[in-house]
Amino acid sequence: MHNIHITIAALASASAIAITAPAFAQDVPAPEQAAQPADNSDIIVTAQRKAEKVTEVPISITVANAAQLERQQVNTMNDLNRIAPSLEIQQAPGQNTGGGGSIRGIGTQTFSAGAVASVGVVVDQVSQGNANISDLFDVSRIEVLKGPQGTLFGLTTSAGVINITTNAPDPTGFAARVRTELSDAGTLGSKFGNQIVQGMVNIPLATNAAIRLSGVANFRQGPNRNASTGDYNDTDRYGIRGRFLWEPTDRLTVNVIGDYTKSRIENGGDFFTFVKTSGPGTALGGLLADTTGITARLASCGVTPGEGNRDYCSDDSYVGHTENYGGSLQVDYEADPFTLTSITAYRKSNETGYGAASNVFRGDPLELQVANGPTNRRLSLFTQELRVSSPADQFLEYTAGVFYSNQKQTRDPETLAVSVVPFPGLVIPIVRNPGADLDIQDESLAVFGQGTFHLSPALRLIAGGRYTTDRLSMDRYDYFTPADPFSRTVLDVQKFSWRLGAQYDLANDTMVYATASRGFKGGQIAIPSAPAKPFVVQPEIPTAYELGLKSTLFGGWVADLNLFYSKIKNFQAQQCTVDSTAVISCVQTNINGVKSRGAEINFFGKVFDGLSLNTGFIYAKATYPGGFIGTDGTNIGGSQLAYAPKYKFTLSGEYEAPVTSRLKGFLAADTVWKSKVRYEANSNDETTFRSHWLVGGRIGLRTDDDRYSVAIFGRNLFNVHEPSLMQSDFPYTTDQGEQNIGAIYGPQSFRQIGISLDAKF
Repeated sequence: MHNIHITIAALASASAIAITAPAFAQDVPAPEQAAQPADNSDIIVTAQRKAEKVTEVPISITVANAAQLERQQVNTMNDLNRIAPSLEIQQAPGQNTGGGGSIRGIGTQTFSAGAVASVGVVVDQVSQGNANISDLFDVSRIEVLKGPQGTLFGLTTSAGVINITTNAPDPTGFAARVRTELSDAGTLGSKFGNQIVQGMVNIPLATNAAIRLSGVANFRQGPNRNASTGDYNDTDRYGIRGRFLWEPTDRLTVNVIGDYTKSRIENGGDFFTFVKTSGPGTALGGLLADTTGITARLASCGVTPGEGNRDYCSDDSYVGHTENYGGSLQVDYEADPFTLTSITAYRKSNETGYGAASNVFRGDPLELQVANGPTNRRLSLFTQELRVSSPADQFLEYTAGVFYSNQKQTRDPETLAVSVVPFPGLVIPIVRNPGADLDIQDESLAVFGQGTFHLSPALRLIAGGRYTTDRLSMDRYDYFTPADPFSRTVLDVQKFSWRLGAQYDLANDTMVYATASRGFKGGQIAIPSAPAKPFVVQPEIPTAYELGLKSTLFGGWVADLNLFYSKIKNFQAQQCTVDSTAVISCVQTNINGVKSRGAEINFFGKVFDGLSLNTGFIYAKATYPGGFIGTDGTNIGGSQLAYAPKYKFTLSGEYEAPVTSRLKGFLAADTVWKSKVRYEANSNDETTFRSHWLVGGRIGLRTDDDRYSVAIFGRNLFNVHEPSLMQSDFPYTTDQGEQNIGAIYGPQSFRQIGISLDAKF
């Protein structure tokens, strides 16, 4: 660790040198400006930390620009499910570590406090870690990079990266914009309400400097509803981002970015509701007998379990709060014959108040009650990256650098109470756990580099590597075991990850490539039920192979085809069951030999003037190893992973045509089809959701200069109740062995219809 701290000092010194280095006359645009296409037919990405045509990058990439994101109402990270067939983001509270979901069936779903994601989220070249953004606004484009990306991207990206670029300030002129999406529960068939207002103002400060301020207010009512009061759960968020761009010389560019988001969530927000219940049964290992049954008890307060039930009944009223903020300083300096880049970033996330699990079953008439106390969780992330990049189109084109990160998290004790309430006013305590203090630190240092050798105008070879040292530690003081309360768990890891490949231009607009790579995702420290002590979950190591073809059709429509295979050593999984005291217990574990293989095809971009179309299909067979035993004791080896559809199809398009000399009409449609998805690692068909379509679209008018528009939109028009999560074995157990099942439903699970307005000034 002493060596790491020495290196931090060296990084800070190098950053200062990069910032204060003398300037020489040469035109060097800001990175975001450089990433703009010279030709409208070119789609430019920064998947290799430099601006390149997407058809020249030997990585399978799905790209969504600002127009596509807006026509599909992609306003949050969870909405990204709809833009790429390979990407899944589960919306269950607390499950989606790091916010990145899964790619090709591989991701990290866990409640472990020290876990990091398999799919990294990078915003304006800053790795977000577990202090990730939630709302997407004023975004220029989003790139979904598939397969291990650890060579060039910081933190853990063993399954892929969601690379987000926001709009840069523009020194050439003033601009402003306001856009809204408005819906209300019960209006036009909308099953919940959501009012989103986004705004932006761009202010030039000089010919070489500008500032851009953007913000969002996102108010949602439902879809969960308290049957006792008739009120929908409110989820309210506010966010703001400021960007400052300064080019003091032709060689030096400075970008300063800051953002802040605050949210308020009522009564657990989107959490468990009952979708299947039974009659009389027993709980607590047979000690508690319920002669009435959950079905009848819930009916007494107006709740009818079944697919799509979003009702609960509770006289409790509780609120949780989160805030997330951060800032970054990026300095780019052109020092012939290479470019120096320094990115210094800090992020902070706080959770306070009563979270989703504050009332697990949210059913007052139930005799058995499980509740968690208030949370106070604080997370901070500091990152520093230094890299050097060569000019393009020379024999050896390279990027190399060093990356340091330090993520700290503290959690105050979170109480757990299991009680029996035979009738109102009488509470019989069954379990009382006062919780534990947690202090987690994850510190890593990496050296990386990747080079492309131009052996001929058509043939290029790729080689890259990253050496990472990582220390994960957890100090825990458990108030449940006062005789032996303290434990310290440490995991030290040193790993080398790499990437090798070749690409060949078959024609001016067609390229083939083949790559092999080994990724790395840091370990976890799992916390089992007391009195057991925390234990280490080993790092996840994927070895992946990809063969792909990219081509440009019709002058601007990109085709991306690929075959992939990945085998994962020590895949990090979580298996949740309901124990004898009705507590949901989740155990983190390593599974050796998980595989993901299949094929994917994507088309995106402009087909011709007036028609933009993005579509894709994936076959991803992501399976447990042979002989794997599920949570129900059955052999599910060789079957599909939980949360991973084997097939998925996406389609998004917009057609525009003149209506009058000053108005254009447009029609947009988007749809997602998924094969069946299982939500538990077992053989229970009742927690597997069937194959289904989710269909949405917009119809509207815009002015010929694109300054003003109005539209009617619809999401999930056929009201398909796709869950975010399902859990079996909710109490009680009947004599016939019937199960009680809970599901979590989010806004993707119900129809939404509303109006959108857009004005640019």
